[in-house]
Amino acid sequence: KANYTWSDVSTSSKNLNWSIGKASVSLSLSSGSVSINVGASTNVTATRSGNGTVSASSSNTGIATVSVNGTTITITGKADGTATITVSVGAGTNHSAPSNKTISVTVNALAGNYILNTLKPSGLNTTMEGGLYRFQGTNDTVNNYICFGTSNKSSCTSDTDKYMYRIIGINSSGQLKLIKKEALNEAYAWHSIYNENAPWGNNSLYISLNGSTFLNNTTYVPSDWSNKIATITWKYCEASSRNYDSTGMYSIETSCSNTLNSKISVMYAHDYYYAYQSGGLNCSTSNYNTCKLAWLFLKNCDTGAIDGAEWTMTRYGMNGQSYNSWHIHSDGFGVNDSVINTNSVRPVFFLTSDIEYVSGSGTLADPIIIQ
Repeated sequence: KANYTWSDVSTSSKNLNWSIGKASVSLSLSSGSVSINVGASTNVTATRSGNGTVSASSSNTGIATVSVNGTTITITGKADGTATITVSVGAGTNHSAPSNKTISVTVNALAGNYILNTLKPSGLNTTMEGGLYRFQGTNDTVNNYICFGTSNKSSCTSDTDKYMYRIIGINSSGQLKLIKKEALNEAYAWHSIYNENAPWGNNSLYISLNGSTFLNNTTYVPSDWSNKIATITWKYCEASSRNYDSTGMYSIETSCSNTLNSKISVMYAHDYYYAYQSGGLNCSTSNYNTCKLAWLFLKNCDTGAIDGAEWTMTRYGMNGQSYNSWHIHSDGFGVNDSVINTNSVRPVFFLTSDIEYVSGSGTLADPIIIQ
């Protein structure tokens, strides 16, 4: 039209090239930091406009690995430590690539899983026997010392009577089964009345250990450590023969329907029978000279025990003899003893599965520290 021109004062028609730029896009994450356990996984969701491909990488794949499925970012803990996950989104059909985002990852080493799969101390049998991955061997071949009641190494090694324990084994849930290294400083009867029918759970030793003698005794179980002890469903059965090998004793001690939910016990006889070697031994009428070489034998853990014999939790049920129970004799064999007699006692319990490994190789000088 009149008085209208292009910038070059021409008035004829022109062909113009147009381009539509990609829209900018923002990236957000459902979480900027996560805390997971070794072996566990967690998901973080990425939200972005358009169809740009989401990708992620880990700063340390030894600590945490990452995979992506669409907009779901899966992080898996591999070992104790920290890592950073960097999340990127590529340019899409109609959107440009946004700036990267990061996720801070803390991986906690669950003690049982870490010991079994990573630390692998000397003496640990990674084939399960009798419901546990067991420590087997002699004192000089087994690195299963662990501190309970303190996370201070020097306190533990200087006061072993309070804080030093040994790991009997690890169950399929990664829970550690501990036994106190040294016996309590008093010998105890299994039950206070000779002819009373009191199975494990109704006997005086059980009541005492789950009360003021141990569980509620802050000398051994500080108040902030009691919740680290798991409540377990224990089987309590009766073994009426002295001729069981380890497998037979395990079968007898766990085959009945009698169960009890509690925290503190003493060892099963089969724990002792399995402690020397893979496959176990018969520690009653034969092989007991070999059995007493095992790390679990009381005299190998406590040279100053008030009594050389040690109670187990299994009653001796032959001919209805409810007034006898199994103990490990000071000479190394399993045999029945009158419930009113006094023997040494070492409390046994499982830790909860979320106990974290801190340090230590499992030797007496460098015990495993947990928190």
